[in-house]
Amino acid sequence: MKKTIAFLSLAALSLGIFSCEKNKLDENLPTQFADPSKANLRIVNAYTSNIPAGAPGVGITRFYAYQGTTKLTGNPLASPSVWPATSAYAAVEAGSNPLFMLLDRRVNNVYAPVAVGDTAFRETLNLTAGAAYTAFLVGVAPTQEVLLSEDNITPSAERTYKIRVANLVPDTEKALNIFSRRQQRTIASNVNYKQIGSFIELPVPAQSDTLDVFAAADPTVRLYSLNNFFPANKRVYTLYAQGRVGFRNEALSVYTNR
Repeated sequence: MKKTIAFLSLAALSLGIFSCEKNKLDENLPTQFADPSKANLRIVNAYTSNIPAGAPGVGITRFYAYQGTTKLTGNPLASPSVWPATSAYAAVEAGSNPLFMLLDRRVNNVYAPVAVGDTAFRETLNLTAGAAYTAFLVGVAPTQEVLLSEDNITPSAERTYKIRVANLVPDTEKALNIFSRRQQRTIASNVNYKQIGSFIELPVPAQSDTLDVFAAADPTVRLYSLNNFFPANKRVYTLYAQGRVGFRNEALSVYTNR
């Protein structure tokens, strides 16, 4: 009888913690987008240098971000990485404004970009107040570009999470399939280069998952994997394939949208 009471008490405590975490997650979203006059932005740097790994020369893939003349990033954004690094978006000016990504060129370890030559990306972004966006930096010089995605980050149902896949590997011939070992099924198929999929809803696994990447043209050969992926209840994630053979190892990376 005592064991039964102890078990019930533990179960009640677990449910209480789960409910508290859920409430915190739901309450944090309005504060994340607290200023309705601002747009909300993330930047994902998946740019690949055009200097092969091990070759002489310096391939700069770190950038400072500016919206017009306003500097957004305090530190340079390396490749691959996401800004802001947390699940929060950055509040930026709404409307039509240019996004500049300047190379982190240094002289005697002091930031010293060349005004014109070191602007690696320049894209005018039309952002709606109150909406959330991700700007993906993709490609290889001189054909690099910004892919802008409006993010629908509404939470999923209880005991589920949402996820989408972006193929940012600059290989136009390599569409990708993503296979979940826990789900024992393909969760995204034939994702082409520069394609950003919609969010799909999946059940939260009881244990961590491994996501395998296959070439859609040959789904029997695994290219690479993301190990120890353990999504949380009602969270929203983006998987992005990045890298380039001979330049940086291809890999599947993940960040939290919400």
